Amino acid sequence: MSQFCKNCGAPLADGERLCTNCGKVAPRQHKSVVKHENQFSAINQGMYENKQLTDVKRQFSPTMAAGNGTLTKERQRSAGEIAHKAEKARKMAKMRNLGNNNFDAQAKTMRATELETTSGNEKKSSLHPKLNKIAWIVFALVILYFTIGGIFILIQKNATYDFGIEGENPMVADNYGEAMYNYFESGWWHFRFTKGVYFVGKTANGDKYELHFSKFAGKKVVDKLVINGEEIEADDLMKSWIMPMFMAEKRP
Repeated sequence: MSQFCKNCGAPLADGERLCTNCGKVAPRQHKSVVKHENQFSAINQGMYENKQLTDVKRQFSPTMAAGNGTLTKERQRSAGEIAHKAEKARKMAKMRNLGNNNFDAQAKTMRATELETTSGNEKKSSLHPKLNKIAWIVFALVILYFTIGGIFILIQKNATYDFGIEGENPMVADNYGEAMYNYFESGWWHFRFTKGVYFVGKTANGDKYELHFSKFAGKKVVDKLVINGEEIEADDLMKSWIMPMFMAEKRP
């Protein structure tokens, strides 16, 4: 590097300290030069390093850009998923609200229907216990009626009559039940509160008899006899009409 004399300004040769023009000794300059060189070297080194950094940035810029693009897409996808979930949650909440509203409307309708039905059928519902009670009473009365009728019929069938016949007893039947069975081809015992116990039977000839019973002198007697719809008039009905029934041939 060229040097100059600070006294006269004459040029000095490299490494020369004595000026040939004025004879002055020039001060040493190498330290400052080295210092400047070091400064310049540092600057150059910094520029080099900056250049390397710029190259590195240029090298990795596409990768960073691609990474940023991927990150942006991922963010967009995440944001889309969040928005989709939010929309789905909003629809579900709307459906719940709609279902609750429909349920409330149906409940109100059912309450109104119940009120209308209750208000219109209060009298009918109050009649049900009474009807059940009446039905049970009627059922009990029917059972009681048939029970009493059965008892009266059984008593009459087992009753007998003493016709006062002297000598050998020609009677085949011991009671009214056996006499009716032997004499008629078919027949039925009946009981009515208005008529008492009576028997309706048909003979082998097809004649229809209706015998009504009562009590006389402590004995069961036939007090009315109807044949084919006509009532029989007789002074002694038991001996003239009923005694032959007790004497009829015994059926197997």
